[in-house]
Amino acid sequence: MKTQSLENIRGISYDKHLIREIISIFDFVSSILLIIAGFVLIYFTPFLGSLIRSIASDIGYGSAQLFYFLVVDFGFFLLLGAIFLLVNGFLLFLAGLGIKKSKKWSIVIHYLSWTMILLIIPIGTLYSAFVLWMTLKINH
Repeated sequence: MKTQSLENIRGISYDKHLIREIISIFDFVSSILLIIAGFVLIYFTPFLGSLIRSIASDIGYGSAQLFYFLVVDFGFFLLLGAIFLLVNGFLLFLAGLGIKKSKKWSIVIHYLSWTMILLIIPIGTLYSAFVLWMTLKINH
């Protein structure tokens, strides 16, 4: 049986199966990190919300309605961020399982999750760009 391989500029060939394994490991590790970050954010939301409100009350709200809105609803925005992290973590876990078992649907979930992680600037953007680049190598 002939194995499919990829060649880089230097002529070194990579087995597609090996790259798929690496991508599934990236998905599993990233899903665990995102889920942990989501739970930590949920745990510290009340503390961070009260801290931001106390800092804002010391400074004074002034007449800026947007600043007042952001400070008052800071806990809500933290909760939205935590939900974003938890959903992405769950999707990446599913994508990692699917890629490991060579399921067709997994690559769609993989692209969707990593595209959303591009929004987490700067670490998420760099990490996501690298993983998407590696995925494009095996799926073109």
